[in-house]
Amino acid sequence: MLQWLLAVLRRINHAPKFSATMDAKRWLWFVLTSAIVLFALDVIVLLAWQRFVRRRGWNRWLARVPWIIALIFLVVSPYVSYQRTSINRLEEGMFLLFAASTLWYLPKIPIAIGVIVASAVKMIRRVIHTIGRWFAERRLEQSSALDPQRRHALETIAWSSAAVPFGIVGKGFFDTDDLTIYEEEIHLRSLPRAFDGIRIVQLSDIHAGSWRSPVPFRRARAVVAQLKPDVLVITGDFVNFDPKELELIRADLVRLRADMGVFASLGNHDHYCSPANHSLLRSMISNSGITLLVNSNVPLRVGGETIYLVGTDNTGLGQNFADLPAALVGVEPGATTILLAHDPTFWDKHVRGRSPIDLMLSGHTHGGQVGIHFLGVELSVAQVVYKQWAGLYRDGEQYLYVNRGLGTVGPPIRIGIPPEVTVLTLRSPKPQYG
Repeated sequence: MLQWLLAVLRRINHAPKFSATMDAKRWLWFVLTSAIVLFALDVIVLLAWQRFVRRRGWNRWLARVPWIIALIFLVVSPYVSYQRTSINRLEEGMFLLFAASTLWYLPKIPIAIGVIVASAVKMIRRVIHTIGRWFAERRLEQSSALDPQRRHALETIAWSSAAVPFGIVGKGFFDTDDLTIYEEEIHLRSLPRAFDGIRIVQLSDIHAGSWRSPVPFRRARAVVAQLKPDVLVITGDFVNFDPKELELIRADLVRLRADMGVFASLGNHDHYCSPANHSLLRSMISNSGITLLVNSNVPLRVGGETIYLVGTDNTGLGQNFADLPAALVGVEPGATTILLAHDPTFWDKHVRGRSPIDLMLSGHTHGGQVGIHFLGVELSVAQVVYKQWAGLYRDGEQYLYVNRGLGTVGPPIRIGIPPEVTVLTLRSPKPQYG
């Protein structure tokens, strides 16, 4: 295993694909850490399953086979991860391996949590039984005769319900194309009356290399066409690691249309390549009829009125390419200004209460790709990492919208967080009558 990893490391060190933000040492550290975490996940779940099989007196191979599969995936998963960073698009067989790896590991997270909680409860009960008072001990002894039957029933229910996470994750593979339109109406304090009702459609996080065919993006393009946007923006992460990934969707990318133009900013993944490939990616985007805003701005004019669309390069974890002061050069003081900045953490650090930005549009989080809707509340794993992770945020007269993304990165699934097309309708302040 170690020799294989070292061989992979040598290949990466000689590959031009990785930039300083995605170097070989970081990748190897990620692989080793991931392997340890995933194997620990298997150990927790499979030991519990092994005990369950033994108590039932079932055939031992029901416990042995999962261990064999676990060892296979311990090798397969790092290999597939490397392939995802080494080629433009996973072939069918490699994608199936990646999907199988996801289906093997991801559902075990809630199962492992359940096993740990059950073990903790059992340990607490034992402690209480050992050090508790005589009355408490006697009460436990009186009920102990029922414990084997109760435990048998609870274990059967628990392991039967363990199939549910596998079903949910399996469904998540098919929900990656379940496109959802999110609409918001935003009142901007300085928006000229000529722009009242302007419709901005936002796409984000295409991640072309994660798709096996151009069909999902073709559907998204068709949805955009039906929405008839005044302005179309794409807030970064066109690809995963290589500009060649864009070829898969290039035919549809060039057909994106909006009355006032199509504009874009760059994301962190758009920098996960060599300088030459990064330049190639920028050229491919620009040659697709998209105005790429890299620390720059463009005026939008209607009826003699002007607003500004500003775009910064990405700044976030491990990257610092944004130059907001440079991007704002030439913007008229007091004019309505809309910023395209891929990473929403840029809002708190550089925009909110610091810059004359009326509306910032971001992506990056994918909404976590996994979440739930409950009683009108949306919860996601992204909330653990990001303060602003999806939807509309407001601070005074400044707004931030975080798009949930179109594609996927990491596990090729979406559970409860569908891919998004955003429609933002901007409104002017209502006229004041004396």
